[in-house]
Amino acid sequence: MYQNTHLEDYIQQLYKELSIEQPEQLNKYVIADQLNVGVYLTSNTSEAFYWQDRYYIFIDRNLDSRQRWQDFGHELCHVLRHSGHQGHMPVPFRELQEWQADNFMYHFCVPTFMLRKIHLPYDQFEAIRLISETFNVEYSLAVKRLEMYHRKDVHKMIYASSTEIYK
Repeated sequence: MYQNTHLEDYIQQLYKELSIEQPEQLNKYVIADQLNVGVYLTSNTSEAFYWQDRYYIFIDRNLDSRQRWQDFGHELCHVLRHSGHQGHMPVPFRELQEWQADNFMYHFCVPTFMLRKIHLPYDQFEAIRLISETFNVEYSLAVKRLEMYHRKDVHKMIYASSTEIYK
């Protein structure tokens, strides 16, 4: 049985609260509106910040729709799970937050609970293509997300077999 991480549980609960159950419902503007987060396109790099009692996410307008969705996921992590201004943080802490935001983005843009509902083809290239198209993410993100998903299954099998040895 697949055991969710805390992050996977958090994202699943977030989507449940937003009544989002299917990949077709994944829309950054609808999600942001329900979370009371302003989303705007900008000619600068994507960023999130808090101003006058509201969070805002600005997304680089030069990105394609897949990249915009991914940047939204990354920046939304900063809104939901981080605090403070990164310009005033020690570099290692800022790097940690960026790593966390990237990890959040992979799971937010391709939620595990939705991925488990999809019948993935045995052919890896077809599975990656299906993930990319279904969740509107770049091919490279689909590659990484599928690796993360399978790696967790492998770790689960290794753990299960190692616990059997010591019984």
